[in-house]
Amino acid sequence: MLEVKESPIDSIIIDLILEHYNMLSLSHRKPILTDVDFDDIVAYAQETYYKRIMEETPIGIEGEA
Repeated sequence: MLEVKESPIDSIIIDLILEHYNMLSLSHRKPILTDVDFDDIVAYAQETYYKRIMEETPIGIEGEA
């Protein structure tokens, strides 16, 4: 059986996509995700992921994160 390795940034992207759809739904708008929306979500997820690494990684082992 193949072992699937979970990507931390993927879970951030999924959470942001769900949040995007929820916000559209709450404002009674059509639930769509454009390519621009997706690119924005990925850029934000990347920034969030790197900030999280910098804040949570102990000093001295940054290169191992």
